[in-house]
Amino acid sequence: MIQTPLRSSHAWRLYSWLGIFTAVFVWSAIHPTDRFTWVLEVCPAVIALIILGATRQRFPLTTLAYTLILIHAIILMVGGKYTYAQVPLFDWISTLLGQSRNHYDKLGHLAQGFIPAIIARELLIRYQVRWIQFRSATPGSLFSTSTGVR
Repeated sequence: MIQTPLRSSHAWRLYSWLGIFTAVFVWSAIHPTDRFTWVLEVCPAVIALIILGATRQRFPLTTLAYTLILIHAIILMVGGKYTYAQVPLFDWISTLLGQSRNHYDKLGHLAQGFIPAIIARELLIRYQVRWIQFRSATPGSLFSTSTGVR
């Protein structure tokens, strides 16, 4: 297979994405609060990087999807460096708002639900799967929707 050179705008986005990912990865690896937690939190981001690299040519995603994946990877790496309960920026926000809890984990949970949903939407649109077909392919979600169980 002959590979065509990247167009300059694609190359710029790719190298920017990789540069940001690598910079945050290296930063998060330097003296994390707990090395085991760091490994557990960063592994999904590294696995995603490998999968995205392997599928980029034959199954490119939209710029929005790549951007959201990068944001999610950054959230994971920051959470891995400090642990979710000790992220300094969110300690500062908690103090500013007079709250006793660091809410960085809520940001992580939001990303964990929202970003995969956007990527699933992109895949459903690309494969032209109608929503009803998708719902009928997942009986568990049909059951939970029909019974109100969430």
